[in-house]
Amino acid sequence: MTERDRFRKCRVLFPACAVALLVCLAWTAGCVDSGQQAPAVTRKRVTFLHYFSDTLSGGIDDMVKAFNAQQSSYEIAVTPLEMEAFKTSIRKTLEAGNPPDLYSYWAGARVVSVLDKLQPIDDVWAAGGFDRLFSPMIAESACTYEGKKYLLPITQHLVCFFYNRSIFEKLSLKPPATWDEFLAACETIKKTGIVPIALGSKAPWPAQFWFDYLLLRTAPFEYRQRLMRGEAHYTDPEVKRVCDLWKQIVTAGYFNADATKIMWDTGANEMVFQGKAAMTLMGTWVIGSYCGESHNWKCGVDFDYFMFPTIDKAIPPVALGPVDGLVIPKNALNAEGAKETIRLLAGAENQAIMSRGSGAFAPNLMVANSTYSDIQERIRKDLQTCRFWAFNYDLAVPPAVADLGLEAFNEFLEFPDLHEEIFRRLEQGVATLAAGEKR
Repeated sequence: MTERDRFRKCRVLFPACAVALLVCLAWTAGCVDSGQQAPAVTRKRVTFLHYFSDTLSGGIDDMVKAFNAQQSSYEIAVTPLEMEAFKTSIRKTLEAGNPPDLYSYWAGARVVSVLDKLQPIDDVWAAGGFDRLFSPMIAESACTYEGKKYLLPITQHLVCFFYNRSIFEKLSLKPPATWDEFLAACETIKKTGIVPIALGSKAPWPAQFWFDYLLLRTAPFEYRQRLMRGEAHYTDPEVKRVCDLWKQIVTAGYFNADATKIMWDTGANEMVFQGKAAMTLMGTWVIGSYCGESHNWKCGVDFDYFMFPTIDKAIPPVALGPVDGLVIPKNALNAEGAKETIRLLAGAENQAIMSRGSGAFAPNLMVANSTYSDIQERIRKDLQTCRFWAFNYDLAVPPAVADLGLEAFNEFLEFPDLHEEIFRRLEQGVATLAAGEKR
C-alpha cells in the first residue's frame, strides 16, 4: 500500500486526524538516509478532499494531473469520497479545525452553511482577472456570499432528460416539448412493456429534480425563490399543483416500481442503457458516464437529451442544476498553495479538461466551443432560451431543510395519495427549524 493509499483509507475512517497524518507522511516522504543528499526542490502538497468519486469521477483526475504537470512548487494530493460520506466529512473536519487545504463544494446554500469556516478569495479573484472569465450570473449566484468571493466554479451541470434513442426511434417518438406530449409518449412506451422513466433515489437526491422542475414549470421563478427562503409554504396551492402533476405520473405507472430502492447510476442509468427504460431525468454528468469506457455510447446516436417539457406557457423557462466549485477553509495549512491551485484551475485549459471528462459546461467563458461535444453544444443553445438559472432543491435550501425535503419527496414516491399529509409535515418541520434558529 502506498503512502497516498494509506492516507485515503485513514481519511475516510478518521477525518479529524487526516491532515496531521498527511503532514507526517509528507515529512517522512522528504526524509532520506543519513548518507544520502536530500533533493534540491521538494514540492509542497495541497491536500484536496472532493466528492467526484465512482461514476462522478470523470474529469477531475485529468485536471489534477494537468495541474501537477504545470507546477514546480505545489502538488495536489487528492482524497475522493462518496458523496454522502463527503457531506459528513466536511462538517467533521471543519468543526475539528484541521481541514484539508481545499474542498470541492456545491454552490448555494451549502456554502452559506459553512461560510464562517471558509476564507474569501477576493485577492485571487482580482489578481487573476476572474471577472472577465466568469459570467456575472455565475459570479453572483455561485461565487459571491455576503459581498465577498468564496468559491471558484469548476463545473456547471444542467438537469434534463436523457433517453435511449433506439427505443424512441422504434416507437416513432420525438422528444416531447409539452406536458401533454410527454404524457402521451410515456403511455406509448408503457404499452410496450418498457418502463417510461427510470428513477433511482435510494440515495434520495434524484427525486428532488421532479419537485424542482414541476414547480419551475408551473409557478413563477420568484415564488420558487420565496419557498426556498422559507417565505412561502409547502401547503400553498402552488405546491399542491406540483403534487397533483407528480402523482399523475406516479400512479400511472410511468416510473419503475423500485425507484426508492435502486441507485441513480447502477440502477436507473443502467436501465436506460440496457433498454429496460426509455429515459431518465438527470444531470449532464451522465454524459461522461455514457460516453466512457464502461458504456461507449455515442452522443446523438445511442442516446440524446431533451429539456423538461413546458407545462404552463405563461411561465418563462428556467434551467436547473448544480455548480461545483472549490473553497478554502480558514485553517488550511497550505493556504498559499490552495490559492495558487485556484488560480490555475480557473484557467481555460484546465476547465476544458474537466468539462471533457465530466460532461459539464466549463464556467470559464474563454473555453473554446470546440471543447464541447455536439450534445453539449445543443444543450448550450437550449440554455440561451432560459431566463433564469436555479440551483437544485438541496443546494437552494439550508442542509437541515434539504434533509427534510428529500425525505418527503421519497415518501411521496411511495405514498402519492398521502401527499397533503406528507407536505404538511414537511411544512411543520421547516417551521420548527426556523423557530429554533430564531431562539
